[in-house]
Amino acid sequence: MFFAAAIAMGTMKSGPTITVKTSATIPYLRPVALASAPTGSKVLVCNEDGSVRILDAKTHQVVRILAKHIQPAYAAAWSPDGEYVATGDETARIFIENALTGQKVREYRTHTKGIQKLSFNRTRQYLISTGKDDQINVYDLSKDSKKEARKILGKGANFYGATFSPTLPYTFSTGILGPGGRTYDASNGRELGFLTTDDTQGVFDIGYNAAGTRAVTAGKNGEADVFDTKSMKKVGALVGHKDFIMYTAFSPNGNLIATGSTDRSVDLWNAYTFQKVAQLENENTVGSPVCFTADGNSLVTVSDAGYLQINTISPCQAAGAEKPIVGKKKGRRRHRTNG
Repeated sequence: MFFAAAIAMGTMKSGPTITVKTSATIPYLRPVALASAPTGSKVLVCNEDGSVRILDAKTHQVVRILAKHIQPAYAAAWSPDGEYVATGDETARIFIENALTGQKVREYRTHTKGIQKLSFNRTRQYLISTGKDDQINVYDLSKDSKKEARKILGKGANFYGATFSPTLPYTFSTGILGPGGRTYDASNGRELGFLTTDDTQGVFDIGYNAAGTRAVTAGKNGEADVFDTKSMKKVGALVGHKDFIMYTAFSPNGNLIATGSTDRSVDLWNAYTFQKVAQLENENTVGSPVCFTADGNSLVTVSDAGYLQINTISPCQAAGAEKPIVGKKKGRRRHRTNG
């Protein structure tokens, strides 16, 4: 293991100073996809040689070795109940395994090209896979079938990063190679609405906050846009990257957003003021995956050498009631009257 000094720090406007320090670089793990456990400090790590590991970011130790893919698995997901993990590779194979025992539960191969993203829904009834064949497949895990329950065809939209809402059982959003993203109902495949951006270049990834009230899109134009999920209206933009944003994620408490870009940086942003508060430099040249551990202590990324990198965040961003870090707003005070 190699240990680095603090490489990024910043001041959160109207809030505490955010510091990010690289605590470990692990050269025997070369990730192409990451997913955090719903609690604690464990992370699912898919490596470029097809191997898959569960790592404890707190101890820096591998705690479980899972089935190896014959090609790299660029998609990883952990079910909200913590029991299952899913990985999807370039041969379009999807493995679902028990995270506690390592036993394979299910295997699918229903796409014609590799898997780009995987996501479980809140109840773990459904898993969705975003394929590089421009379709999203919905798997009903309550049924014993090797086929998908339904297909949602992009028809030239080129889907990217389909992700379930953490609070709504069937709703998910996906990026497209166009102005923003779309929202669908996984139970019937119906289109529900649009996350519209000003840019038409496309969105590679989508992330939700834990409360399900906001979504962020990772833009090909180097901008990440933040949306109110109820109105589906854009409420802010994260501007500062110099190239494609490939990955994005909210911190467990919803106060921070991480973005991984092909400009070799991972940036941290205030999710309410939309200001950059910290930056990691010398990250992966093809865009580093970004993964907050559920305990809020670590941000896991990939270095420019391709090694797994564990970065400690201060203060801790643990889950809980979200408290927006914003300044006071002026306005008229309403007085309560009796009767």
